Amino acid sequence: MGPHLPGLFNLLTGEPYAMIFWVRFQIIFMEVGSRWVPGAEE
Repeated sequence: MGPHLPGLFNLLTGEPYAMIFWVRFQIIFMEVGSRWVPGAEE
């Protein structure tokens, strides 16, 4: 780990809510993306 992004690393390791937020965000993003992209639904 370099000296760069110490805040981001500390946020991801120190804040469990951040992980929950990103997991929810990715799920919602994938669901919305699958609706907007033609042929994504099988």
